[in-house]
Amino acid sequence: MKLTRREAIVGASSLFATRAFGADAWPSRLIKIVVPFAAGGPTDFVARLLAGPLAAELGQQVIIENRPGASGNVGAQAVADAEPDGYTLVHTTIATQALNPILFPNSKLRPLNDLVAVGTTAALPNVLVTQPSNIDVSSVRQLVELGKKKSLNYGTFGHGTSPHLLSLLLQKKANFQAVAVAYRGSAPALTDLISGQVDYLFDNITTSAQQIKAGTVRGLAITSATRSSTLPDLPTMKEAGFDGFDLNFGFSLMAPVRTPAAILSKLRSAFDTVANAPSYANELRARGAEPLIVAQGNLKGFMERETERWVEVAQQINLTPSN
Repeated sequence: MKLTRREAIVGASSLFATRAFGADAWPSRLIKIVVPFAAGGPTDFVARLLAGPLAAELGQQVIIENRPGASGNVGAQAVADAEPDGYTLVHTTIATQALNPILFPNSKLRPLNDLVAVGTTAALPNVLVTQPSNIDVSSVRQLVELGKKKSLNYGTFGHGTSPHLLSLLLQKKANFQAVAVAYRGSAPALTDLISGQVDYLFDNITTSAQQIKAGTVRGLAITSATRSSTLPDLPTMKEAGFDGFDLNFGFSLMAPVRTPAAILSKLRSAFDTVANAPSYANELRARGAEPLIVAQGNLKGFMERETERWVEVAQQINLTPSN
């Protein structure tokens, strides 16, 4: 049946009103942030730090769901496959998003194509730690020399995660080999380091700082260009004699790429308010992290440049799906 001009105008107006109402009504229920690593690690900590203030800004509950597996690929894929309605997000590391296409070449997930950044959340270095009663070393060079004499193992949060990449980089630069032991996140890896199940770990500063201060583990060096105010007595890797480790790891909050622009705009506006609050920065710094503020207009270019940087690191250490 052919519509009259009046009917067509009324229909179009109704459709516009429906779409506009949908955007205006968002959010009308709780929002879920998927963390693709185990609870207790920095990816989880930062997401939980955001959840409360973000909920207050949006007027809806924001919950965290931990979905670890495949070096963060399981949780990220679940969000990429979710309905693009602004109710399902993922908080993960930028390096993970950059490297997972290398690590899982058969995966359909391509983060830069399938996910869109809501905002960058934090940056933090890793710290090289050991357990003194397990291996008695007090410097990176002593650890390297021990690694040349006997077989050592080290913890990772999965293949291609920061502890894995940094250890491969150290092994390459120092010419020794160690065995990787994969965990679902920082907390379980650190637990096994403390119990002597693994020999060393490039852990995130947010989870190891208190253990270092308490003497439960020993910090050898930090992976940043300058010393951390959280652990000022700890040398940088460069000061310890090893260049090329000034690699702060950034985190970002992402949504499915087809999320409507109006919803994404509201989400980004609320996020910017939270991420720029002094209280948020203070909470991060108390754990050794720093805010990572990137203007909305620069987000896409920033994510692309960071991806290229991590791909270059992967090429330097010959990262493959199995090494």
